[in-house]
Amino acid sequence: MLLVISFLFLPTAAKATESTLLVSGQIDWQPFLMKDNTGKVYGLMYEILEKAAHANGYTLEYRDMPWKRAVISLEKGKLDIMCGIFWNKNRARQFLFSPPILRNELHIFTNKPFKLERLIDLQGKTGDHIRGGSYGDLFDSFITSGKARFVEVTDDNTAINRLVRGYSDFFIGTYVDTTIKLSKRGLEQSIIALPYIVDTVNVYFAYPQKTKKKHSYEKINRTLEQMQASGEISKLINQYFNGTGIDPRKVIFKPEDLRGH
Repeated sequence: MLLVISFLFLPTAAKATESTLLVSGQIDWQPFLMKDNTGKVYGLMYEILEKAAHANGYTLEYRDMPWKRAVISLEKGKLDIMCGIFWNKNRARQFLFSPPILRNELHIFTNKPFKLERLIDLQGKTGDHIRGGSYGDLFDSFITSGKARFVEVTDDNTAINRLVRGYSDFFIGTYVDTTIKLSKRGLEQSIIALPYIVDTVNVYFAYPQKTKKKHSYEKINRTLEQMQASGEISKLINQYFNGTGIDPRKVIFKPEDLRGH
């Protein structure tokens, strides 16, 4: 009898493992990916991914780790999905991508405003960026050009702290997330986003190239395409930004911004 019972439970255990997808991302990316005091993960990007996954019979299991380690883990196939990532040419060779989900404006933030009309105006200054982060091919190339001094930091709050203490002249960040963080810390008047838009980047989910779960990602991508086409994603974006003072049109994906990828 015990033998029969054990056999009955074997397929169920296998099915549970196959239907669970391991996810990571940049926690405290507001309001896109966050974690509450109980450890529950939530946010706009996570909710969109969860809806698409559940529609296809998958559950998500979040793995919290530093951004750079998460990127490496995804490349090695130790993670199934990155919940929110910008496209660039190098990443296109490393990962599979979802359809574009939404978009983010990238700005330079500073507590000592200066004229910025093009990237070369940053020459001679010291700026911070997230370790392992990408800010579009144009700015990524500028970081490595040596025309300005850049310091890698672990997160935006570290960049904010360094700016306040005078260790840097600026940092680069996404407009929505950084504006929310500055407001919560009462720094929205002393640290501002310069008007110049460094880039407007599309935000995706990414999957490992080396994978046996490609069929799972394809099913999720089809659902995401349907959610985008039906306006469901735009509706969620509007709900998240209602009453915040932030224009949701800065976040809603526009097909004309795809720029060939």
